[in-house]
Amino acid sequence: MRGLKIFSLGFFTYLFLSLYSNYFDSELRDVIYSRGFEPAMIFLGSLMAVVFFLFFYLGYLSDWKLPTWAMLWLFFMLSFYEFPVGPLLALLLITARTIRLDPFRRFPEVAILLSILTPLLLYARYGIPLFERQLRPVLVGPLVLLALLAVVGISYSRIPVVWKTSLLAVYTVVFFLGAFRSLLLLIYLSYLFSVYFSNPELGKKSSIIGVFFLGVIFWMSGGFSTLMIRVGFTFLVFHNLVRLSMPWGLFHGALILSSNPRHIISQLFGASTNYTYFFFGQAVADFGIFGLVEAFLLGTLLRESEASPQSLSLTLSVMLYCLDSGIDALSLLFIIGSISFERLHHEEKKWSPPT
Repeated sequence: MRGLKIFSLGFFTYLFLSLYSNYFDSELRDVIYSRGFEPAMIFLGSLMAVVFFLFFYLGYLSDWKLPTWAMLWLFFMLSFYEFPVGPLLALLLITARTIRLDPFRRFPEVAILLSILTPLLLYARYGIPLFERQLRPVLVGPLVLLALLAVVGISYSRIPVVWKTSLLAVYTVVFFLGAFRSLLLLIYLSYLFSVYFSNPELGKKSSIIGVFFLGVIFWMSGGFSTLMIRVGFTFLVFHNLVRLSMPWGLFHGALILSSNPRHIISQLFGASTNYTYFFFGQAVADFGIFGLVEAFLLGTLLRESEASPQSLSLTLSVMLYCLDSGIDALSLLFIIGSISFERLHHEEKKWSPPT
């Protein structure tokens, strides 16, 4: 139950912060609801968030598993979000699984090298987003992918904790230059879970490092008010998606198969940037009430990820990161890929997460 407890804590903390910024703090509310405040929207969005979480919870408690053939088919279909490179890489990974080669466990050091060196090459080629803000939309896609590779490297590598801590410092600098604070949080979470699940006592001590790290994120966010506006606006987007998409959905699967779903959401509301849309925003916008099936499936994936500390570290990190940004094809590919390869090792001694 460790995975569910941690995710539930993150989910309801985010939900509380959303309600605080959207309802209880009048100054924040006036900024977020510049076009007028509608209390009914808060109630509807909050109600649907809880309903979807209940189906997520039921999926976690169930014994049902997506059949392996269906999981691999879903993995392949999601890869079309980045055609034609995505399907080719998906076929390569499916072939690797067929011959029982697990790249998650065999090559985590390669993921670490790629996730450190490639951003530096991108900065050298295009510039540094921290100093040139117009580069953020240009580099957001590659940097998110590289941050997820960093999560793979931290979660699956067997290097000593002192080296993982050093890596965390390196990643802090590399992605700080990219000016995406949420990616810093994603990497920190993978570090914390990786250390804690392998050694709970050491993990508690390593959380001290997180105080400094979270302070960096807080500073990058511009302080409490700026962070709360971000959280409140994300949930406002979710409110509107619920209003527009219920009961039968609005995009009918086009959002999850898009290479830039956040841009599609912003266009829906007349903007030309990227809008984050909360953890269940994609399921609501794509499938409406039928998105409850996706919520149930996500719960089963979290439960199954507890087969090993590595897959649980990766899955929890990505899901908590998606509380704000929202689920997309890339995040699901990493989660499903990790669990799919973990099934190759089902004959090994069952691992139980610390309580």
